[in-house]
Amino acid sequence: MAYDILNAMLTAKHVDDYQASRTVERTPPPVVTLARDHGAGGEEIAARVAGQLGVRAYDKEILEAVVKQATSDPQLMRQLDEKLPERAGMFLYASLMGLTDPLNEYQRLLTRVVNGVAFQGGVILGRGAHLLLRGQLRFRVRVVGSEDVCALRLAGGDPAAVPAKLEEVRTVNAARERFFKETFQLSNHDALQYDLIVNTDRFTDLDEVADLIVQAYRAHRR
Repeated sequence: MAYDILNAMLTAKHVDDYQASRTVERTPPPVVTLARDHGAGGEEIAARVAGQLGVRAYDKEILEAVVKQATSDPQLMRQLDEKLPERAGMFLYASLMGLTDPLNEYQRLLTRVVNGVAFQGGVILGRGAHLLLRGQLRFRVRVVGSEDVCALRLAGGDPAAVPAKLEEVRTVNAARERFFKETFQLSNHDALQYDLIVNTDRFTDLDEVADLIVQAYRAHRR
């Protein structure tokens, strides 16, 4: 449902044209960007924050909207979602297939989709949204956690599954860090890029984290 609404708005016309057509003053809708460490509970927290604010949470819907509008191979677009594969092989494949540079197209469409979400309001998970919306009214959150705790959370509390999940945490976080550095020339660990950073290591109830973020959002908006 969230993807259908987003895609309908974006395919109807460009976001800039859509915004220009709005002549009635309105209260800006809630916009929260939520960056996260893998396993820190970001996905669950984003959904709960969105529920409290009365907006939708956007995660994979953003990727699907990018893929829907892309002229490049959809698989290439999915490979670029919050990570950067080896550029040489990807560029060669795109050239042989007569496609545009997938990285440039991904970045352009990602910016358009994220701004479309922000215009209608929502909680945007990851993808550098807090940087793509620079200068706009939005609340920038980062959810972090230690590698061991994040791995244990992903393992569902099963100690035997922790080693594999620990490797997964390190791999995903490293890919996201590289994505940030090459796409935005910034570190995703830079605290000054966020309005609130929450360490979820000692929270057993993610509803409490969501409550904290919503309270901070409302104070920030005032």
